[in-house]
Amino acid sequence: MTSRVAASPEHLPHRPDDDRIDLKSLLPDELRTFTMKLGKERYRGNQLLRWVHGRGVYDFGEMTDLAKGLREELPEVARVEHLEEVARAVSGDEQTTKLLFRLRDGRHIETVLMREGKRRTVCLSTQVGCALGCDLCATGQLGLIRNLTVGEIIDQLIQTREVLRERLLAEGKPDEAECPITNVVLMGMGEPLHNYEAVVKAVKLMGLDMGLAISATRVTISTAGLVPMIERLAKDLPKVGLAISLNATTDAVRDELMPINCRYPIRELMGAAAHVAKNSRKHRVTFEYVLIAGVNDSDEDARRLASLVSSFPCRVNLIPFNPIPDSSYERPARERVDRFHRILWDKDLTVTVRWSKGDDIAAACGQLQAIAPT
Repeated sequence: MTSRVAASPEHLPHRPDDDRIDLKSLLPDELRTFTMKLGKERYRGNQLLRWVHGRGVYDFGEMTDLAKGLREELPEVARVEHLEEVARAVSGDEQTTKLLFRLRDGRHIETVLMREGKRRTVCLSTQVGCALGCDLCATGQLGLIRNLTVGEIIDQLIQTREVLRERLLAEGKPDEAECPITNVVLMGMGEPLHNYEAVVKAVKLMGLDMGLAISATRVTISTAGLVPMIERLAKDLPKVGLAISLNATTDAVRDELMPINCRYPIRELMGAAAHVAKNSRKHRVTFEYVLIAGVNDSDEDARRLASLVSSFPCRVNLIPFNPIPDSSYERPARERVDRFHRILWDKDLTVTVRWSKGDDIAAACGQLQAIAPT
């Protein structure tokens, strides 16, 4: 494992009371309206969009095709969100990189880059902490501190794109560096559907051809099971993949692991998943199932899981538990994981075992906690 601590950039004063509009949070029409309110041409909005999202520039002085007067005027009324990277860790196999960012109010979040062949996935955070308190997740131990803004979500992606681009160029892969990110998952810190409006807007911004150009079909949003928001998501972003953290096959066990189940039990959750599978253009529903030794990994659990998910198109990702602080849970033995997988496979389900990447740097599923270096 290697790590790096970055110095605080001089250009980024921490101004939590900054009321200037963040241009990174604006959709194209909003950017055009913004420039017109300044008395400028409508097309200036497109120019700003290309600089902010396409090129990742946050200093108005570097936006050279804008008139000098506009470049001088913009800092008075607007800003471009730019998180401060304070630490970076790379896994022993060099396939996972975890970035620690400091926000303008001094809080911290983590973003993870995962590589597997030509697949390069960025895992984004959507909240500082999480309100749901799932017993198998380190983020849940923090409680909810606040939602991230649209700009804070998007800037994680823009900065990680540059990290990845630099690495690909260093590896002699200029063609891959042109479009370095292949997939995005909103599975980092927080419950994305608890920050619904910002998440939906961020996904729309990711897809802009003048920006990151990441198709919605390459984006997956994870949820612990907020049933009403799942149904709303199917309408608002029908091309986006949905990953549901199931993690149990009975309400009694899921109540203990994931308190949200007390409000939206398994039966209601499966109904929402079926609705998404029916209405999504890609039928992209995935069930994430964290295997915990002696808790949810029995043959009976495997058979119940097969019964729960067999009535509509879906896939199952089995995730052997990743250790987190102050937890007595343990990862099942390899033989038990293989046995569980075999039972589902024999039921003709699409099932994969996800041996998490980056657990040696606390970057694997359930391990993010954004602890700042001392």
